[in-house]
Amino acid sequence: MTDIRKLAFVGLASLGLFTIGSVGCSSSGGTGTGGSGGTSSGTGGTSSHTGGATGSGGTSTGTGGSGGAAATVGCQMSDAPTSADIATFASADAGLTIMGGYYVYGSATPNPTYTPGTGSISVTDVVQVAAANNYQGFGIFFNGNSAGTDCIDAHTYTGVQFDISGSLMGANCTIQFSITDSAHSDSTVLKADGTVNDPKASGPKGSYSPQLDVPATDFTSTPMTIKVPFTGPTGGSPAITTTPLDPTKIEGVQWQMTTPIAADGGATECNLSMTLANVKFY
Repeated sequence: MTDIRKLAFVGLASLGLFTIGSVGCSSSGGTGTGGSGGTSSGTGGTSSHTGGATGSGGTSTGTGGSGGAAATVGCQMSDAPTSADIATFASADAGLTIMGGYYVYGSATPNPTYTPGTGSISVTDVVQVAAANNYQGFGIFFNGNSAGTDCIDAHTYTGVQFDISGSLMGANCTIQFSITDSAHSDSTVLKADGTVNDPKASGPKGSYSPQLDVPATDFTSTPMTIKVPFTGPTGGSPAITTTPLDPTKIEGVQWQMTTPIAADGGATECNLSMTLANVKFY
């Protein structure tokens, strides 16, 4: 089974490096049936993916609005990115070119850790296989403006590409890539003070991003360039068959490791050592 669990962002108002550590998913429960993995092709380390895996989202609590009136949800404006680059990982601020930050999440502890390097970022995680699937992730959230209320309008591009290398060890351990937009972000999750956790979200309770499998064969010591068109990820909630991914209202991208269920046999743990570089729109 494969399930996307997206962390609801808190405090998206600054440019630079954010670490959200030891924080679990903002939703829980839910089951799903995995779909078919993405297909890949290429020469000289290039992979283009168009398929993906589908799953089901969890549930979350919270109600929007105050004083009996529904709150305005979703980004009311979107801003074009200043360049195609999202993260080059080449500067003192970890090379995040777009306004926003990094985050991690996980249904098991410890959560993934990341270490910016020169021109790349390394993400590592070791998770024991349990009676239920675990979902562990690393992502980059986007802010279209300094207040963190605007999305990114990337409709002039085809999709998102990135270089990936490293290893994913453990039978039936999988990686999914997601492009997150406003309509697939849960707008019902609230902070402790009762305000909306993610002001750019417009999706209903239990929303989660469409996703695409990154085949284990793409994890090698030689970086592989993967291009994911906005039309590539599948599934999601609401399902993209009724609510397509909207490239004019992009919130971020993420990579998730999903562990198998212990009863399925195979691995006793999933061990991820992933290096990412050159994350950009194309």
